[in-house]
Amino acid sequence: MRYLLFVAWRQLIVRPWQSAMLVLSVAVGVCILTTALSLTNGFEQEMVDRILGTTPHVTLYNPLTGSLKNAGALCERLVRQDARIEAAAPFVQGQALLIDARKQTVGVILRGMDVELARRDAQFQRYLVSGKLEESKLTPAVVLGSAVARKLQVVLGDELFLVTGAGQKHRVVVSGLFESGLYDFDAHVALTGLLSAQRLCDMGDGVSGVGIKLKNVFAASAVSQEWADALMLGARSWMDQNRPLLQAMWLERVVIFIVIMFIVLVAMMGIGSTMAMWVIERRSEISLLRAIGVSARGVGTLFVLQGTVISLLGVLLGAIAGVLLSLALAHFPIPIAQEVYFLSHLPVIMRLGDFLTVGVSTLLLSPIASVLPALRAMRLDPVEILRRH
Repeated sequence: MRYLLFVAWRQLIVRPWQSAMLVLSVAVGVCILTTALSLTNGFEQEMVDRILGTTPHVTLYNPLTGSLKNAGALCERLVRQDARIEAAAPFVQGQALLIDARKQTVGVILRGMDVELARRDAQFQRYLVSGKLEESKLTPAVVLGSAVARKLQVVLGDELFLVTGAGQKHRVVVSGLFESGLYDFDAHVALTGLLSAQRLCDMGDGVSGVGIKLKNVFAASAVSQEWADALMLGARSWMDQNRPLLQAMWLERVVIFIVIMFIVLVAMMGIGSTMAMWVIERRSEISLLRAIGVSARGVGTLFVLQGTVISLLGVLLGAIAGVLLSLALAHFPIPIAQEVYFLSHLPVIMRLGDFLTVGVSTLLLSPIASVLPALRAMRLDPVEILRRH
């Protein structure tokens, strides 16, 4: 086997330009695929982080009345009895219209939060661009998403009219601005204190539901099901609320992998056709190898080794190029339409598992490049070829 590997390597370096082009064809496919997966990783991770930053991991609610009583006691019970739960907080949520002095209107989801809990929430404070979330006994204060504020052209201290679903009209004042980076949230949500939301939505001492924050976000489905059964309440996990988006991202990843792997497959077919020409060009050398005792199987192995060496070098070169290209895109990100994809640019996250998957998949395709040339070389009649020469 060692002498066959030596002969395979010597035959490759005899044709340096042809061999280099074959290696490069594989490297380009590997580079494109690893970079595309790194961009997909960044997109998925950024989307999930922003979703988790704006959505409770689990939401408990009453599907019959739409209102929960004694929410404070329920939150204490959840945290005390379930070690998987990091925090729980009541919220009020309802649809409303914001109207400015020029009679411009914007439809929003009004969400009431516990002010003290919001102040201790590092995620919420990171999204808060200016001002603060506060309770006011006189004019209710609202914190607007950056996109809502731009549509209404308002700043801190401006007064607006808020019309709730019950048709009641209230005067509110802008006390803060937030920007989560998730366009759909920034363009359609207005935040206020929990007590203010109860007054504005005419809910008395009831709340719309309880939002739960988990230590492990991927336990959301199990936790929601268990507490829904225990409390006889409705429950939704963040994965249930965003299932279409998560399925779309998974399908996108699979499609990208399959489509770009076809580039690698085409490169392998090109390698196979080139090696088939080598068999024709080197018939006399192959016959000499057979004459000195190399079996037909050994000759076939020689071409399989050549295809494997080309694939291996292409994978290594492509992986290095993929890392460099991913680092370049991380420093110079690709801008995208925020209104469509909710993000302003494509982040990059490289994962070792993706590089290993691409490398192994490419090497598994390497027999396609060498099996036909190997079979053709094995079928050569060395006696007839040597007699002609």
